[in-house]
Amino acid sequence: MASLDEELTCSVCRDSFSQAHPLPCGHSFCPACIREALSPHGEGKGRFTCPQCQEEHGEVLCDCCPIQVEDGHPPMAVKTCLRCEVSLCADHLRPHLERPAFSTHLLVEPLGDLSQRRCSAHSEVFRYYCVDERMYVCGDCLLEGGHALHKVKPLRQVEEDLKVILQTLLIKAEKKLKDGEKVLKEHENIDSAMADSLKQDNSQVERLDTDLQVQVKRLVVALKEITKRERQQIMERVHQDCAKVRDDMSQTVNIQHYLNLLLAETDPFLLIWAFQSDDTKLLADLNCPLYLPEPICMDRKHILEDIESKYREFITATLRCLTELKRELLTSPLSLDTNSAHPLLSISDDLRSVTRVKSRLPCAAHPERFDHWPQVLTVQTFSSGTHYWELEAEGFWDVAVCYRSIGRKGKEGNAFGNNKVSWSLTQQHNRKLSAWHNRRKTRLTYQMVGNRVAVAVDYSSGTITFSEVGPSNSLIHLHTFSTSFTQPVCVGFGLYKAELKSRISVIKV
Repeated sequence: MASLDEELTCSVCRDSFSQAHPLPCGHSFCPACIREALSPHGEGKGRFTCPQCQEEHGEVLCDCCPIQVEDGHPPMAVKTCLRCEVSLCADHLRPHLERPAFSTHLLVEPLGDLSQRRCSAHSEVFRYYCVDERMYVCGDCLLEGGHALHKVKPLRQVEEDLKVILQTLLIKAEKKLKDGEKVLKEHENIDSAMADSLKQDNSQVERLDTDLQVQVKRLVVALKEITKRERQQIMERVHQDCAKVRDDMSQTVNIQHYLNLLLAETDPFLLIWAFQSDDTKLLADLNCPLYLPEPICMDRKHILEDIESKYREFITATLRCLTELKRELLTSPLSLDTNSAHPLLSISDDLRSVTRVKSRLPCAAHPERFDHWPQVLTVQTFSSGTHYWELEAEGFWDVAVCYRSIGRKGKEGNAFGNNKVSWSLTQQHNRKLSAWHNRRKTRLTYQMVGNRVAVAVDYSSGTITFSEVGPSNSLIHLHTFSTSFTQPVCVGFGLYKAELKSRISVIKV
């Protein structure tokens, strides 16, 4: 057991591994150390060297050249022939390369010691490999019959077979690397796009912050104005009441002065005459009650109603800001796929507008091109999330959400809304609206005032909502489809009347 553990222990890193694959020198290593030994760390290193016994390491002299040479530099071997069991320099190797008699000889990198390449039982160089037992064997091993029923191959054939396998693995590794580079490039693009998106989102949020601050300031100013106006109205009333009381008091002071004059009169005839001439008015003025103002009380209900009205306006404005931000954040980029466009559709250079034309445009044949219905699809597809777009549509138009599997060739079943793979909103020449899916038409009683259409897709909930964008950017609901998406969806446009100047443009929200 100890011997087995030692055999399954890497002699370099001392890690254990599951199955031993010994080198011809008898040493076994884990796969990581084998790959490390194969890596060309040193300049000019082109062959494998056993990390433990250093077999195949160092310079090997040619066995056919004399030891003593005139220039003092003995020739180095470039190959070792396992059949001849000699190491050969370039000159002495030439017969092995040129003469047919040596074509079956196995040439390897120069070996200084062939003892580890010999069979310990027969002292013969290993020239074969037993695939079943995964061991090297010599010719005498085969003659003895111990491997008679085994799958035995010459080393050169095993080498060729392994190189075929390695070439296949190399191709797989190169493909994996290319796939990895593609994924990294896509993610780098996503990273760049996310950075741009984050910058745009921050700008939108900052704008929302500014808008909300404006709304809050308007609310505070309005509330202050309400309370100030209410107090001004009360003070005006108080001043008016005080003025009336002062008028009554002034009149009473005059009467008081007059009565004092009468009381000071010493002539009875004048006293009687003066009193009788003014007694009726005098008594009436004195009997008239003093003006008493009504109690002052601030009408809190009225103030609260005004405050509530202003608060509703604030909430409405805030929701409008949030709705606009939501629409901006949910808006996904859209560009038209020219390969799918019918020849009667003209696509703008920025790929965001399509116009119906009267004469067919020169278009190359393409398997994705609509050849009967004047329709076009967007490049982008969506398989998750919530998305929103605003369009400007005029004339006889059709706005659809569909799978890319929609038919492109022929008339039958390929128009938007006339199959199971598309859901559309259509405005006819008389501006009447209808919703279509799977050949079923739903007439809509509402008639659009303007030309702006909103499309919202919630992939997870399976809803497609069409709305009109009103003058104040408010959304007026037109129709909602409910389904369960099974494929990625894209947006499609159809324009059916050239004389109506039919066109559709994607609007930047």
